[in-house]
Amino acid sequence: MKKRVLNNLSWKILSVVAAIICWIVVVNIDDTIESKTIRNVSVTLINTDALTSQDQTYMIEEGTDKVNITVYARRTELAKVKESDFTVTADVEKDLRYDSMVKIEVTYTGSATIDSVSQSRENVLLSIEEKVTEQFKVIVETTGSPSDGLVVGATTPEQTLIEVSGPKSEVERVKRVVAEVDITGITGTTTRTCRLKLTNSDGEEITSSQLEYTGKDTDFSVTITTLSTKLVGISFDISEAAPEGYGVASISYKPETVTIAGEASAIRSIYNLNIPASALNPDGETGTVQQTVDISQYLDDDIQIPSEEEQEIAVTMEIVANETGEYSVAADSVVLENLETGLAAELVDADTLVITVTGLPSALAALTEEDITASVDLSEVTRRGTYTETLTVTLPDGLSCAEAPEVTIEVTEAEEE
Repeated sequence: MKKRVLNNLSWKILSVVAAIICWIVVVNIDDTIESKTIRNVSVTLINTDALTSQDQTYMIEEGTDKVNITVYARRTELAKVKESDFTVTADVEKDLRYDSMVKIEVTYTGSATIDSVSQSRENVLLSIEEKVTEQFKVIVETTGSPSDGLVVGATTPEQTLIEVSGPKSEVERVKRVVAEVDITGITGTTTRTCRLKLTNSDGEEITSSQLEYTGKDTDFSVTITTLSTKLVGISFDISEAAPEGYGVASISYKPETVTIAGEASAIRSIYNLNIPASALNPDGETGTVQQTVDISQYLDDDIQIPSEEEQEIAVTMEIVANETGEYSVAADSVVLENLETGLAAELVDADTLVITVTGLPSALAALTEEDITASVDLSEVTRRGTYTETLTVTLPDGLSCAEAPEVTIEVTEAEEE
């Protein structure tokens, strides 16, 4: 038996070795080293407080936080590899280089036996900026219309000022913070919610994940009050519109009526807006004078003109030089007033009095003797005698007596009846 086993022993050993080699060859041919690529694996930034704690912000350059991982292993082992087996990180505190690049580290945590791993990119690219905060006034804009006959009165945001924080370059783009609310069909006082939006200098909305502010992802409240409306007339006081020596020959303006708004109780008794004399011709011009008057500034605080187009009134005036004219008044038409009881008085040495009147040519042309009232106040006369007194001349509006004449009055004892 022993002789059989030892017979041709070398050949038998050689055969075993050859068999092992053949097995190894076959296994390597069937289970070769291959590769597998896992695409678009997200990179997790860690220790970012190394920047944020120093009032800095960062933004990942688009596409640089994704990496393709290629794994090399035998076919049987490669089948076990999956994306969740890899931890892909970029440590801002440890691996920030050149103020813009963070090294990507790929760690395999799976159970398969792998030969090697390669990655498509080595760094995450960051844009790092100073973090700033600025305050902006909230501007309320409305869409739609309230119920018929009503207009929007006050619009009150829950916060009048909003702080916007983020990278300096992003915050500098912000020009307005807008709260846009739909007011369709509202009455009385109503609260509506919206989302705040930021706009640039062109009015375009800014959508940036880098900016933080109240009302970005939460509801922002705006309280809206509606007011009643009423159509009323307009009138201007022209008493001071012309400089000395001139008068207003005509005045016209557009529009002649405006719609006012306010609480019903506040506008109920208003039928006309009386604009004061100070509103017209502040520079004292003459001839054809055209000006625009913002009448909203002359309204009470609880009244407003909703339409901006109606707030400004286009006024045209013709301001011409005054002229003078002489008019005769019969002496016996002069009224002697406030004479003490027991005395009698009459004008002497005059049958007709000449009065010089100043005013617009059209007004002078229309003036008649019947329009002129002349009188003398004798309240200071207590005894008989001859007195020289100045006439008091009363004229229609827009006319004046350039120089009232003096008259002689004889005062006597009244005859007893």
